[in-house]
Amino acid sequence: MSEDPAAQLDPPREVDSDRARLEAALRHRGLPLVVRHDRRGSAILRRAAPALTFLLINDPLSTLLARSLTVDPAELTRRLNNTAWVFGLLAITVAALVVPVLAGWGVSRWMRSLDRPGRLVLAGTVLVLVVPVLPVVEWAAGLRSPLGLSLAINGGLTLFVLAGVYAGAGSILAWALRRAFNQLGKVGAMATQALPLLVLVVLFAFFSTEMWQIADALPRKQLWLVVASLSALSVLFMIATLRDELRGMVDEASSASLPALPARLADLAVESGPDAVRLSRRERANLMLVLFLAQALQIALLAVLVFCLFIGLGELAVEDEVIISWLGKEAFEQTGTLFGVHLLLPNALVQLAIFLAAFSGLYFTASTATDPLYRKAFFEPLIAEVRVSLAVRQAYLARHADGP
Repeated sequence: MSEDPAAQLDPPREVDSDRARLEAALRHRGLPLVVRHDRRGSAILRRAAPALTFLLINDPLSTLLARSLTVDPAELTRRLNNTAWVFGLLAITVAALVVPVLAGWGVSRWMRSLDRPGRLVLAGTVLVLVVPVLPVVEWAAGLRSPLGLSLAINGGLTLFVLAGVYAGAGSILAWALRRAFNQLGKVGAMATQALPLLVLVVLFAFFSTEMWQIADALPRKQLWLVVASLSALSVLFMIATLRDELRGMVDEASSASLPALPARLADLAVESGPDAVRLSRRERANLMLVLFLAQALQIALLAVLVFCLFIGLGELAVEDEVIISWLGKEAFEQTGTLFGVHLLLPNALVQLAIFLAAFSGLYFTASTATDPLYRKAFFEPLIAEVRVSLAVRQAYLARHADGP
């Protein structure tokens, strides 16, 4: 008796479903370049829908914000004296930063709740709204002109997004954004474990007359060059450290000593992974980028905390008379700016806080790799997360006997 043809098709369909689940998991974990090259373009429009939604919402808000600020200085001053206009401008600014991200996240969640035809309809609708509809609406509202240029810009941006999604940039960017939100939950750990020692290291420099004088004398462009130099040292140190860590994780992958798959993928575990599978160059670059972004976000968050701490400490502990005696009255009366925003603070305090924040980032970079306590608290969790990603990769490659 011959077998049922439908039953014969079930195993391939099941394998395809397993592969799709693992591919989705790899993209979710920021490893799109691990996905096979011939599978990288699958469902590209659906995967691009959240980014296109971001453009759809961000475009009119950013255009409206730019038009509100692009006026002559006298008119801008008059508007800034209007409290209602200032609050409206603040609302538009916050909306331009927050609403597009939430909209993209909402479309992504909506996509996962739909069947395949529904996903195609939703993705197609977003595409139509971005390319032909949005430029026409903005042109009719007087926000953009001419219409042909707007259509060309939106069409070019859409092609750029689709190319980025195909190359994996969308998955990496989405992972980085999720990681950034997760890092906010570690502010308490940084404040209790990293900040105290950092403050002890740089506190004497903060209360040094010479440091205030050096910070006040530096032009802002030169200060940013110093910050860039310290950041470059941090990057070089991270690359050297992460390369060694990645080499160790690859050795573990070859010896089948990786951790278990996440709970939602537990049914896809394999008895034994591929023998001595080596990472390709693009896979190694993807893993390095994931580790680098994760640690860079930690360092950036700590630098912001240090900056805020010394701004507050300067306002509380350093009297105006002391600053005048150190720098002179003229320098004290010079207010500082940050990214073009005027602050009601002495320029020297802002400059010194920027420098100490950059130095603290370099110190934290070295400490996470060399100090056991820092490594356990801030670096080892990143390594553990990437090791799980390697386990997902092994399960994925086990379903592709011909390699990545």
